[in-house]
Amino acid sequence: MIRFSVLVCAVLCAGHAAPAPADSNPQVGQQVLARYFAALNKQKPQTLGIEMDMDFSARLPKMKKEANLLGRRIVSSLGKISFIVKSITGDNTVKTHVIAKYLAGEQDMSQKTHDADISPKNYKFKYKRPDTFNGRNIHVFELSPHKKRVGLFKGELWIDDETGLPAKEAGQMVKNPSVFLKKVNFTRTYAFHEAAALPIRVEWRTETRIAGPAELDIRYSNFGREGETTAQFPANAGER
Repeated sequence: MIRFSVLVCAVLCAGHAAPAPADSNPQVGQQVLARYFAALNKQKPQTLGIEMDMDFSARLPKMKKEANLLGRRIVSSLGKISFIVKSITGDNTVKTHVIAKYLAGEQDMSQKTHDADISPKNYKFKYKRPDTFNGRNIHVFELSPHKKRVGLFKGELWIDDETGLPAKEAGQMVKNPSVFLKKVNFTRTYAFHEAAALPIRVEWRTETRIAGPAELDIRYSNFGREGETTAQFPANAGER
């Protein structure tokens, strides 16, 4: 009787086994990544020599202070980043210790030869699951950097199934980009335009050594080339 019960249990359990984890089929992940790297190479010219409006909202929650900046972000044909500030309002501490340092850090990164590409050279990729984001099918990967270097992060990469382009990146920087910052967490969301993934929102959370916790929410819109405005995205683009 005991043997029969064990046998029946084994058969029933086999019939109702949980689905195998996505990583048990490495071919799925390999195929998605192959399309991702091909799409990145193809889109690169579309992400250089481009300008976009930017709307920064920055806060120091514990100090109950905030500031806002409106301007233009310019990416040259060589990938160098510069900014045109149209207006900046709010608390001076937030302007100095959050907004100014973020802009300086991004500009500095673009002028140095840091190898921070999302590639097999820099990261280990683990396929986690298929999912949906903004009504589109995506594939979620877990990223683990091989080295602790400025510009690299540990977190997730969401790849759009249709285009092979990034839909979202999120995680924690493995090395702080500035001595003034500690534990930098970010989320970067993209929208698709002219066969390219363009950043439309960056959410940034960190600890500053001087002013405590800091939050930064950046919205990008009105993309164009050489002063031309070509693409408008809604204010809620990139939100789930």
